[in-house]
Amino acid sequence: MFTYLFVGSLLYILFLINLPLLPNNSQGITHLKVMRVLLLIPIICYLLYLAIFRSLDVGTDYKMYHNFYLTGEYAEKFDFFVVMIYELAHHEGNFLIFTFLITGLFLIFNLLAIKKITYNFFVSFTLFILSFYFFFVFNGMRQAVAIAVIFLAVYFIQKEHMKKKDFLIFLSLVFIAMQFHFSAIFMFPLILLRFFKVDKKIILIAFSLTVIGYFTPFIKNNIGYSLAVIDFYAQKYENDLDFFFLVNKEKGILQFMPVIIQYAFLYYSFKLKKPENIYEKFLINYYLAFLFLYSASGVEAIDRLQYYFYPSIILFYDYLINTICLNKGIQKHTKQGYINRIIGIASISFWFLYFILRVNQGIGGINPYDFIS
Repeated sequence: MFTYLFVGSLLYILFLINLPLLPNNSQGITHLKVMRVLLLIPIICYLLYLAIFRSLDVGTDYKMYHNFYLTGEYAEKFDFFVVMIYELAHHEGNFLIFTFLITGLFLIFNLLAIKKITYNFFVSFTLFILSFYFFFVFNGMRQAVAIAVIFLAVYFIQKEHMKKKDFLIFLSLVFIAMQFHFSAIFMFPLILLRFFKVDKKIILIAFSLTVIGYFTPFIKNNIGYSLAVIDFYAQKYENDLDFFFLVNKEKGILQFMPVIIQYAFLYYSFKLKKPENIYEKFLINYYLAFLFLYSASGVEAIDRLQYYFYPSIILFYDYLINTICLNKGIQKHTKQGYINRIIGIASISFWFLYFILRVNQGIGGINPYDFIS
């Protein structure tokens, strides 16, 4: 457990130390470049090391991936690029090549997306870790890469003046993501999020529907089975339809509390600033879609679809902190200024506590961590 908490705690402490330095009237939010060079790069290398040299017992699916490597049955089970990586690992006679390439691609696509899209690399990278997004590669390795590719694809559809070239690159990246995990096909409609306008009223309606869906089976069962009509899933899970498309994990009020808190942060962001440009509207819609999918939480098919919206956590809280720090009120000794600063600290503290909780629970089989023998 200490292996994970070291990284999460270090980033959280660095964020709190840097918070007074974030506002910069001439350049907007910035971060100390020395922090990036001396700390972020070693942390990234350390995370890569943890992912590659973990034992087969770390991650609920990792042993399965290794078994497919031993039996050679991967060609029938996985998508094109995954099979290619398996073939390369088989050719070199080392399964760690598979792990290295999958993890490396996951990090590269995510870091590139963070650099291109977000306001502040340091803040966004901290959220990348604390939101538990990084640890998904310990378990859902193929889909983790697909999610990272979709994250980069977002860059091309959130532009204020999106060109035909941007649209074609977006389509190409979704197609590439499908070669890692076919479920990425559901992300083609993601471009539509740039056209919706959300306000406080819509957020309250979405929250109400999320509450109803979370605690009743009607929405869950209907949404889940709506995916079953797709041949890909119907064939893949034909022997286990009820598990994949119906409720298989009951969740109570305690598990719903983080959802309530996240909706509160989203609602408060409108108090600070209404979304003005395409990017701001897109990321609000992106994050709202992530939260709304909790209305079907407990259905395996929907949970896996929701994974593609993980990057919205990074985008939204990067935006929230950026908005708070550039808000004139925070630079004055006013009541609103103090409240805004507290909200900024509370947002990152929420994800730090969430990080500790998830690590302690060992979600996804990541705990206890053991190095490969």
